[in-house]
Amino acid sequence: MYGKNACSILASSSLVSEILIAGRNLETAQKCAKDIGGKARAASVDVADRGKLIAIARDCDIILNTTGPEYETVLDVLNAAITAGKNYCDIGADGPTTEAALKLDLTAKAKGVTALVGIGACPGVASLMMLHAARQLDRVEKVSSCGFFPAAALGITKDLVRSYRETGRLSAGMQMLTKWVTPPFPGYRGGVSAPISNEADEMNVTMPGKGEIPAVLVGSPEAVTIPRSIPEIREVYTLVSWFPFQLNGMYRQLGARAARGELNWSQATLDFLDLIVAEQDRELPASAGFPRDGVRWVEAVGIKKGNRMRYYCSPTPIWYGWNNNPTSAALALATLKILGGEIRTHGVLTPESCLDPLPFIKEVARQMAKIDETGNLLEEAWQQL
Repeated sequence: MYGKNACSILASSSLVSEILIAGRNLETAQKCAKDIGGKARAASVDVADRGKLIAIARDCDIILNTTGPEYETVLDVLNAAITAGKNYCDIGADGPTTEAALKLDLTAKAKGVTALVGIGACPGVASLMMLHAARQLDRVEKVSSCGFFPAAALGITKDLVRSYRETGRLSAGMQMLTKWVTPPFPGYRGGVSAPISNEADEMNVTMPGKGEIPAVLVGSPEAVTIPRSIPEIREVYTLVSWFPFQLNGMYRQLGARAARGELNWSQATLDFLDLIVAEQDRELPASAGFPRDGVRWVEAVGIKKGNRMRYYCSPTPIWYGWNNNPTSAALALATLKILGGEIRTHGVLTPESCLDPLPFIKEVARQMAKIDETGNLLEEAWQQL
C-alpha cells in the first residue's frame, strides 16, 4: 500500500522517468505497475535473493524499500543498495534495525550512497515534530512522542483476523507494532543509551486537553536517532496508548511472552488482534471524551526564558490521522529531494539529520490535503512546570 501510493506520487514528477515495481509476486507487481501508469514496469525478486536484488538495484538511481516486516528485510535491501552504489530510502520503524543500519554509514559514504532510513509517519514525520518541539526551548531535557490508538478505529474484524490465520499473509505493519513492545529494544535515559531489556514500561503521559492516560514505551528508532541530532537531550521516549486502556497491559504481556520465546511475532500479533476485536466495542473513545480516530502528539520539556516549560504539538486532523497516514507522501517527497540534489550528504541518514522539520511537514501536508499557505499544520500549547 505505502509503496504503491509513494510510486503514484513519484510518477507525477518530471524528475522520474521510470519506476520498477519489484516484488515476490510478479502478477501483483504487474497489476501495481499498470495502476501507476506508463512510467512503471514490473519485475519479480525476493529480498532474500541478494544477487538478483543487487542486479536490479544497479539499473536504478534510487531504491525505495517498503518491504516488511522491516526487522526481517530492511538490512538486506539497504546492503544491496550500498553494494550496487545506489541511493536508498525506507520507512523502517524498528529501533534495533535502525541501530544496525547506522553502522553501515562509513560503507555508504565510501560508495557515495545517500541512504535515508525511517522516513514515514513514525518515525519520519513524528521524529521531525520531536526535533521541532525541542527547538522551541532554550534548553531541552526530554522529548517524547505518543500515539493514541483506539481499537474501534483500526477496522480489525473477526473475518480479517481469520483470513490472516488461514492465508498466513499477516499485516507487516501490525507485526511491527508487536515487535515494538518486545524487549530488548533501545532506550535513552539520563543522557545515555539504556536498552530496555525487561518487560516494556507502562507510563502515564499527558494528552493535551485531556489529562493523564496510560501508555506503553516502545522500540521505535527515535531513542537511537534523536540524540544524534540533539546531543544535550537527557530522555527520549516513543509511546503507544491503546484504547480501551486495558489493551495496554495485554500489549505489554504479549511483548514479554515474545521476548521469552513463548510466541513468535506473528503469533503474538494474531493474539493481539483477537484482543482488539474483543475489546473494540466495549467502550468507544468519543463517549469517554477521547478522539474517535486517534491522535499523535509530541512534547518537549526544558527551559524557556528562565522557566521550566512543557511544549506540546500535534498535527491538525485536516492532513494527519489514523486513516490519513503521511507515510507514502513523506517517502516520496524525501526521494524527490535526493533525486533532485536537495539532499547531497552521503552515508546512512535519519530524517532529523537532513530535513528541516516544518518546511518538510508542510510539503507532506500539501501533498496529502492540498492545504494552502494559511493551512494550520500543528496545534500547539505550552504549560509552565
